[in-house]
Amino acid sequence: EDYQIMGKAGKIIRLMKVMKIFRVYKLFRHFAGLQSLLYTLQQAYKELGLLMHIIGVGILTFASLVYICETEMGPSVAVQWNNKTIFVPHNDTWTFLDCFWWGMMTITTVGYDSNPTTFLGKLFGGFCALLGVFTLTLPIPIVVNSFAGFYKNRLWRNEVAHKKRERVQAQKDGGYAGMGSAEGE
Repeated sequence: EDYQIMGKAGKIIRLMKVMKIFRVYKLFRHFAGLQSLLYTLQQAYKELGLLMHIIGVGILTFASLVYICETEMGPSVAVQWNNKTIFVPHNDTWTFLDCFWWGMMTITTVGYDSNPTTFLGKLFGGFCALLGVFTLTLPIPIVVNSFAGFYKNRLWRNEVAHKKRERVQAQKDGGYAGMGSAEGE
């Protein structure tokens, strides 16, 4: 019983150690770039969601096409049935999950160690890679422009806040050297 209690305590301590990783999110308070990135992602969630939907449909489409090409149009095996020899497609390497993984790795331009062997499979594989490049490059200018705007705005607000603090500090120190003061005129 003592070992069970100690085991549970050990798990809790390990969980607490892992939770320290979340401290990195405190950095968002101090860096304007991280704040702008977070705000950009919050503002562009609909566009990014649409992008994920399009990528998902593309992955399923190309995975299905390659699965059909590799299983139905791949090598055949002669089988005796009712005193007749028929040729049945034989595929030991491509399951639908393998095709799905291949499609995801190809459309996101990561790459995968297994490639289609049939001509149509290779053709669809090429189209999948091209679609992935074109699809993933479309939202980049939108997100970058949005990020640049938010970042400039954030820097401007930081500069205004800094100047305001300087004016307040100058007033506390006895003199005010801001615009419209008697000394400046």
